[in-house]
Amino acid sequence: MRDLITADTEDERVSAAFDYEVECVPLFTDHGPTRFFGTRRKDTDEIFATVTGAYEVLQNRQLVEAAEAAFRAKGMTGWKRKVVVTYGGARCYVIYDFPGIGGKVAGQDLTFRLKIQNSFDGTIRASFAIGLVRLICSNGLAMPVSTMNLTQKHTTALEIDFVGRTVEQALKAFFDALPFFESMTRIRVAQDEGELILKGFAARHLIGRRQAEAINRIWGHPTHEEDRDRNLWNLYNSVTQHLTHDVAEAPAKPRYEFAERCTRQITLAFLDATLAGRVDPLIPKNP
Repeated sequence: MRDLITADTEDERVSAAFDYEVECVPLFTDHGPTRFFGTRRKDTDEIFATVTGAYEVLQNRQLVEAAEAAFRAKGMTGWKRKVVVTYGGARCYVIYDFPGIGGKVAGQDLTFRLKIQNSFDGTIRASFAIGLVRLICSNGLAMPVSTMNLTQKHTTALEIDFVGRTVEQALKAFFDALPFFESMTRIRVAQDEGELILKGFAARHLIGRRQAEAINRIWGHPTHEEDRDRNLWNLYNSVTQHLTHDVAEAPAKPRYEFAERCTRQITLAFLDATLAGRVDPLIPKNP
């Protein structure tokens, strides 16, 4: 059975063009029309998924316009936008970084990141995912909170007020998470414990073996002076440094979704140790 977390995704084509349109078209058999429809990208005719007549398409453009209107209404200006489109347009991620909104962990600046995610293959509901950016290395950090839906239950209709309230919730979640990351700095991790933890992550398929080895090299030889202390925060930054720069932004083959899955899984694992206040939950019982 393939490992859904660490398996290579050969079809993870990445593009930055999000303003394409998708429509629902009827599907036919040799005997005539069926009750099913296909979600089809208009400019390429690629079919992404089979859906029923109840499915409503929510265009990427609609989400971007609604989110940016909410940002402006709340005085959130000066954002930087990056777009990642995968699987030929089946999934879209619009990532906003806000340099003017942030806080500190261990004296280091972290800024607010908000990601719109949408899909036309049924894999992702239109939602916000909250993150942080560590400025000294531009690492992307995941948040130990769930995504926030951009449409209300039982409807795909976009309501600006609802989107605006969701933005407010995202901002609150960002500031509420800063003490969580700060507490990671107080949990000591010996050099060999970090190596065992990374091997354990690979054994549990939270990351691949090659990723664990690459992260361990960063852990053993930190790129930044701020990362030389041996604690959980700096082990986490070793993970995010590799996944951000060597996986998600790899020049030859960027693997954004793979990096995001790994970051999410690792963050949840670190959450357990942080709540316990000790590194023990992360160390494999039988290394």
